[in-house]
Amino acid sequence: MKNLICVSIIFLTVLSCNTLKTDYTKSEINSISLYNFNDKPISIENLVEEWNKRIQVSEEINATIENLEIVNIIDNQTNKKTLVLLGSTNRNSVKTASKLTEFKKGLKLSDITVTCKNCADELNIKLNDGNWGCFSNKEETNSCTKIETLRTE
Repeated sequence: MKNLICVSIIFLTVLSCNTLKTDYTKSEINSISLYNFNDKPISIENLVEEWNKRIQVSEEINATIENLEIVNIIDNQTNKKTLVLLGSTNRNSVKTASKLTEFKKGLKLSDITVTCKNCADELNIKLNDGNWGCFSNKEETNSCTKIETLRTE
């Protein structure tokens, strides 16, 4: 009987140690604490402002990111899911994204951001063996362009 009680206590202890992973793709984006690649908190408003400045000034794209969502992108090579913050224009003509990792009690943005422009497909950003890519399945659009940015400041 003592052995049964001890085994039960150990089993319950192990079960209580399991933590449930948060499904950030189903969470309201404004309720998630975001951190930039320098481990500093960043608000959604500041992030959108930074991304718009980057695409308009550095990447010379005449567009404004208006929609943000957290999605899982499946790597074409490894079949591994990667959590990504995806920004897009209202017409989906430009998409920009950054990988996310769990950090503190929220998510941390990668120092690498990718932008895809002139791609005809709805979700035109992909990962292939951990590397970003842009694609378009429609043959009439052959000007699908990827711009990858590494943040250093």
